[in-house]
Amino acid sequence: MTARYPELQTLLDEAARETAVPGAVVGILREGEETVLTTGVTNLGSGRPVREDTLFMIGSTTKTCTAAALLALAEDGVLDLDEPVVRYLPELELADPVARKEITARHLLTHTAGFLGDRDLETGWGDDALEAAVGRFAELPQSFPPGEVFSYSNTGFVLAGRLAEVLAGAPFEDVVRTRLLEPLGMRDSVFLPWEVLTRDHVTGHAVRDGVAAVEHRVGLGRAGGPAGGLWSSARDQLRWARFFLTGETSGTPPLGDATREAMWRPQRPAALPIEEVGLSWLRTRHGDTEVVRHGGNVGFLQVSEFVTLPGAGMAITVLTNSGGGAALGPRIVDWCVENLAGVPRMPARPTLAKPVERLAEYAGRYRTGDLAIDVTVSGAALLARLVFTGDADAAVPPAFEIAFLDEDGGDIVTRAADPRSRAGRFLRDARGRITMLEYGGRTAKRD
Repeated sequence: MTARYPELQTLLDEAARETAVPGAVVGILREGEETVLTTGVTNLGSGRPVREDTLFMIGSTTKTCTAAALLALAEDGVLDLDEPVVRYLPELELADPVARKEITARHLLTHTAGFLGDRDLETGWGDDALEAAVGRFAELPQSFPPGEVFSYSNTGFVLAGRLAEVLAGAPFEDVVRTRLLEPLGMRDSVFLPWEVLTRDHVTGHAVRDGVAAVEHRVGLGRAGGPAGGLWSSARDQLRWARFFLTGETSGTPPLGDATREAMWRPQRPAALPIEEVGLSWLRTRHGDTEVVRHGGNVGFLQVSEFVTLPGAGMAITVLTNSGGGAALGPRIVDWCVENLAGVPRMPARPTLAKPVERLAEYAGRYRTGDLAIDVTVSGAALLARLVFTGDADAAVPPAFEIAFLDEDGGDIVTRAADPRSRAGRFLRDARGRITMLEYGGRTAKRD
């Protein structure tokens, strides 16, 4: 355990206990130097301590690897981001035949393909898992026309992963390993359970009533690999950050500088709390400071943060082995941004009281597939709860209170999470009816 940043180590230890996180690791890249701090255990049953090289599931930060693999193939000249995907996958079937002809790789990498984004397509652990999953894409409703609406899409990256393996003529995991991980020296980053079992790794924990318990499942099948299936260590995550911040690598760079930098540049506005999207990378601001980030959540069993401040040449990664990481991660990131990058803490935004009789117009279920957001009125408060409709055994976080930032009631914050920044917004149609909710980067339609 490193002796650097003792105040942060104390915060990490205390926050892990308070948020029911059995084990966590924090990696910091600052002024070219790496620091790793650990706390707790890999598994409450074994009591084995978390180490610097312990593997965690990084969840959706995997999407940045999927995008980079496709961009490497584009550099090879075998992919045009703006050509319809069906040109490369003629067997692709979608629910909307018009969308089938129009969706491009750029749509996939910017979460704008428009088909249903949250659907668990379980197809086993064979090499044909992605092919079989994409073979079921005709089941996914086309929620929006291609390119019109940003709505965070796991299924979009499943299709991107299938596209990568077809173009490369190899299983997706091998494409990422040979094109990205090996050149960057990321030897502790793997996808498949039989690779994980030979290394020190954590077990995911579900948190119920404030208590963490070992969960005897991974939380994601092989078909979900391109969307969130990579296991990695804090050291490897810092190698990934260093490459994108500086272009530095121990081997041949997997991407040219122009491509690497293009992945971070904004492509279009996103859905709150994300402000813009690059090619997979998510962009926000902390006051006046530019932030390029990702992070992930695997079934509220393992939760991670991955945050870079390009202007400061700084990166922070937080890997945790329970749903409590959703609370722990932001606390660690905020401390680092304020105390190590010198970015002042943003003040809380003033909220507006909404008459109780008006709260009912916001109530309802807002759905993006297997993930739904239930909004209900409780006394004088408006509460929201995430619900995984496709998995009855999924550990779900507690309900949280919504507060409003404007008279119309569009922009919202969550009182328990971060009252300093917009968490989402309710969207109205031309007749003034609330029909959609932006939250968690998703544009969810009201039932």
